[in-house]
Amino acid sequence: MLDEIVRVLMFAGLAGLAFVPLERLYGHHRDHDHGPRRGRLADVSFATVGTLMVWAGLVTVVAGLLAVVELYSLSEPLLIGIHSRPLRMVADVAVGLLVFELMGYAYHRLAHTVPWMWRLHEVHHSSERMDWLASFRQHPLEILLVTLVQNIPLVLLGVSMGAHAMVLLLLRLNTVFVHADLDLRPGLWSQLVASPRFHHRHHQRDGAARNYSALFPWIDRLLGTYDGGTAGPVGVGRVTPRTFWGLMAMPFVRPAWARAPQRASR
Repeated sequence: MLDEIVRVLMFAGLAGLAFVPLERLYGHHRDHDHGPRRGRLADVSFATVGTLMVWAGLVTVVAGLLAVVELYSLSEPLLIGIHSRPLRMVADVAVGLLVFELMGYAYHRLAHTVPWMWRLHEVHHSSERMDWLASFRQHPLEILLVTLVQNIPLVLLGVSMGAHAMVLLLLRLNTVFVHADLDLRPGLWSQLVASPRFHHRHHQRDGAARNYSALFPWIDRLLGTYDGGTAGPVGVGRVTPRTFWGLMAMPFVRPAWARAPQRASR
């Protein structure tokens, strides 16, 4: 168990080692004085304490539920006809990424529409600065919920464990990347995979929410929710707690349950 805890925490440390220098070199705001980054301690807590909470929930709840779901999976894996192991792995990862994205897109749109889902998702949108650390500001309950939504189809389809693990790793790295403060030149690559510019627009405080996809922006193009513009100020249109525990409690203590979440600030 100790090894697993260390491994969980190492991801946040390695992400910081990789993205802090990149943001200093290529950050969109490198020439501007934005003052001290508010919420840093809270986001560090999400990256450590919050991540450990998620890990505990995955081990005790999600793993058990997925084990039950596996009883109803296909009798033979979807891609069993591919006999080359390397090719089967590539195909499994490709299918896994696509299924993950479609389920994540559906969840994300609902999270901006269904009040109780928005209350959890609003924690993520409460960050007022887009950088690598902001990617960790997610309520553990929402992470467990979206993990179930995205993983159940992969289990039912019989995607191999190795490919499944690769999908999870790629999506986790992508989450940090699209939140990072990186000013990257758009091109064909940014039409195929999500860029920080693409996702930062989703976090814009004013206007209708757009760009729900995590990895494939062309899904938003196909479904009419794409916006290629530059993001304005990010955050939510109300005062939110600054502390980790305040943000953890925010979905459950806010009195205005019926507030429409069509405007989101991931």
